[in-house]
Amino acid sequence: MKTVYLSMMVLGSVAFGCGGSKPQPEGPAEQAGEAVDDAARDAKDEAEDAAESTGDAAEDAGDEIEDKTD
Repeated sequence: MKTVYLSMMVLGSVAFGCGGSKPQPEGPAEQAGEAVDDAARDAKDEAEDAAESTGDAAEDAGDEIEDKTD
């Protein structure tokens, strides 16, 4: 009986310690880190869009030159 009681106490302590706490709110460092991540992601997306536009413009210019030289 003591074993059952002891195991119930251990399991209850573990359950209370693991599941009974609320998540901690984000601090200023976490918020700043997320802002930096978002800015880097936005810059990457913009760079990809610019590279695609540049490639399209170069292809169009090449097509025009080809049309004029034929």
